[in-house]
Amino acid sequence: MKKLATKLIIAAVVLSVTTIRGGQAQEALAKMRSAWKSVDQYTVRLVSHLEKDGKTSNSTINLSYKRPGWVKIEVIEGDKKGSAGLYDPNKDRIQVRWAGIALPVYLSPDAKIAKSLRGEKIYSITFEKMLEHADWYLANGSLKWIGEETFEGASCAVIEFKTASVDKNLGIARERWWLDKKTGFIRKTNGFDANGKKVQRAIYRDLKLNPDLPEDHFKL
Repeated sequence: MKKLATKLIIAAVVLSVTTIRGGQAQEALAKMRSAWKSVDQYTVRLVSHLEKDGKTSNSTINLSYKRPGWVKIEVIEGDKKGSAGLYDPNKDRIQVRWAGIALPVYLSPDAKIAKSLRGEKIYSITFEKMLEHADWYLANGSLKWIGEETFEGASCAVIEFKTASVDKNLGIARERWWLDKKTGFIRKTNGFDANGKKVQRAIYRDLKLNPDLPEDHFKL
């Protein structure tokens, strides 16, 4: 009886700790959702590393976002340096200006040439779409609390998503987010394939929320 009682107590403690940690992860995600409601536009510098089928892609991008979904990216370092893209949510198309080519090209966001090495669309890396993707994880996987870490001087809440629906998630089985405890927004993400290999990394720097931007900023 004593052994049974001890096992029940241990099980209760484990369940309690798991519940608390799950709550912490939900709270961190909820803080990002709440912070997002007050953002009309933002700019951020994104440092990206991707791997797929033996290929790698590295780039540094200046990203701008404006509601209801305008996205502008300018590649300042790495692959496709000098190129730029502008997504128009009203027309659901991308205007692309390749480095060294004067005339712009118009593409569907579904066009392979307009996607990243792993198949991400131009707007997939915005906070808006990442929150939507978090909802997908919650419906098709799980969310757990990892802990707290300091990343580039910022205290971060670290959470992790998992899914078995890898084929529906661009080959990603597990994704970890570092959320700035001050702003609520993402500072870093790591993505892992089904074998546990890290195949995706994104670092968000120099985030500016609701900055004053020129009227023609969302033009190429």
